[in-house]
Amino acid sequence: MSRFLITWGAILLAGAALIACTPETADPVRAYHTPIRSSIELAAELTALCQSAMAPSTSATSRPILVEFSAAWCSDCQRLGEMKQAKALADELSEWPNTTVNVGRFDHHRDILDAMEIESIAHWAILQPTNCADPIDRWTRIADRTLEVSSGEARKLTPADLAGWLRTFRTS
Repeated sequence: MSRFLITWGAILLAGAALIACTPETADPVRAYHTPIRSSIELAAELTALCQSAMAPSTSATSRPILVEFSAAWCSDCQRLGEMKQAKALADELSEWPNTTVNVGRFDHHRDILDAMEIESIAHWAILQPTNCADPIDRWTRIADRTLEVSSGEARKLTPADLAGWLRTFRTS
């Protein structure tokens, strides 16, 4: 009888390990859709965004860029991800050159976090590039905001509130 229980116990443990290693739980970054990019990949993404923002338009200056500092483990970041699906915020975000910087456990892109003095996430920075050859921390920072929509002061913000906040910087 005890051999029977040991065998079933081993089978149950193996099954639990398989369930725990499904793609959604084994890779929380992929489940949250926030890729971790190398410094080179991120620099290429930021250069492309800068070039898009600097493209000739009716304005004499470049368009602002939204950079979101995030991580898969961050409950506020996950909640923001949900809020970005709401029509009002999704529509406003579609007007922005933007990217998400996955900072991991603050062990990725530490140089940018330090240079921009970003100490917490979920953090949105609105930047005005002036030279695409410059690193991101040299771009003009128009505004930034830590959005603790699950755990902090920003709990009462709605997607429409965030869309309105962004719109003021896009249209000014």
